Amino acid sequence: MESTMNALKGLTFAAVPRENTLTPQQKRRNKLTAHLREQLAMAEAEIDGRVHVVKKRRWERTEDGQKHLIEVDKRLKQWWKPQGDGKVLLSVRYGAKPIEFEKGKDAVLLADVKELATVLPKLIAATEAGELDTHINAVTRAKQPVVAKR
Repeated sequence: MESTMNALKGLTFAAVPRENTLTPQQKRRNKLTAHLREQLAMAEAEIDGRVHVVKKRRWERTEDGQKHLIEVDKRLKQWWKPQGDGKVLLSVRYGAKPIEFEKGKDAVLLADVKELATVLPKLIAATEAGELDTHINAVTRAKQPVVAKR
């Protein structure tokens, strides 16, 4: 024990600063912004005629019980749906629920798929500026379970 104390005498100790200084609202904004950027990449790929693929890593066990880190394609879902008349409906989702922009209106109507490349950056800028905070909060409040008081 004493030999350990002698080794530590010459060291200077300091507190590690916490890097998690984001508020919960900023974390929600960052989450939505990341998903909007992913949708933008998917839209640009579709406009260019490419397939957008995102890889993720996961651990998988082999038959003999060994773990191996493998790369698999991340499952991506488009937030837009083409309509019969050529127009596109874009719904912005937070988690599994679409964000309702106005009462009963949870999608943005676009002329075609190419318009996604101009609308999604506007939505990203609005999210970063905090314009969608009330909409995000409405979705997150709806997700929280109600606990009955006794």
